[in-house]
Amino acid sequence: MSRVNLFVIGVNKAGTSWLYYLLSQHPDVFMSDVKELYFFGSDREGPASLDAYHNHFPFDQPYRYFGEATVTYYQEAEVADEIQAYNPEARLLAIVRDPIQRLLSQYRFHKQLGIVGENESLAEALAGRPPGLYRDSHYEQTLPAFTERFGDDQFRILSLEEGKDAPERLWDDLCSFLDLPPAPFPDAHTTPENPTGSPAFRQVYRALVQPIKTHWPGAYQWMLQNPVARQAKLGLLRLLGTAEPDAVSPEVERHLCEEFAPTYDYLRSLGFDVYAPPVPGD
Repeated sequence: MSRVNLFVIGVNKAGTSWLYYLLSQHPDVFMSDVKELYFFGSDREGPASLDAYHNHFPFDQPYRYFGEATVTYYQEAEVADEIQAYNPEARLLAIVRDPIQRLLSQYRFHKQLGIVGENESLAEALAGRPPGLYRDSHYEQTLPAFTERFGDDQFRILSLEEGKDAPERLWDDLCSFLDLPPAPFPDAHTTPENPTGSPAFRQVYRALVQPIKTHWPGAYQWMLQNPVARQAKLGLLRLLGTAEPDAVSPEVERHLCEEFAPTYDYLRSLGFDVYAPPVPGD
């Protein structure tokens, strides 16, 4: 039986949409028609059976890789065992971001989703401790399980910041890791996708899109893949703007530096010298 053999396992708000797009542009790679399939792990919102999962991939066509990108996979070490049992020869990718900047991006996105109140400060949101805000930035707690199961030959961790600074080098590294023939860099989208909108955009999103996502998930998935709907979203973002960086008080910054000190140590142990905790007050 043919199997999916390429997985982007995360990280949430760290450039997975961009990575999904880049991979989909290589002529030897087919990325699933729906980006996030949620087939593995405890958060199984996607296909109810293996056959339904495989229906998202044209295994009769001569692609080298059939892949998907679900941002929740990396959150559970058990998913490493599930994917290994499903396809021990699979290649896996994760993309990380400065843990504090990722948290701030998710905080803004939670406002867009209505999880965090529009006027709720970062300190107030953190006091409520939404688990995703902290958990999703603690890469050191789950990514090592994937390294242990698959090793460096099958699992690669990428850096969003390094990719933004040198996208063509990232592309070449991807092709090399996946043993793919060189292909032109798909420069139509050289910056990460899926930005969070401004307060005005978020208000429109909560009023119009969020109800569809909640009550008609199938229609929402269609919107994600439909070029007209995507262009409408991008046009609205251009009109209403994207989210501005958040001001972080020295107290909250000190707290976040302490919280993610192990994460920064882990990232530097991987060779990502670009990651260093900020100095509060600088």
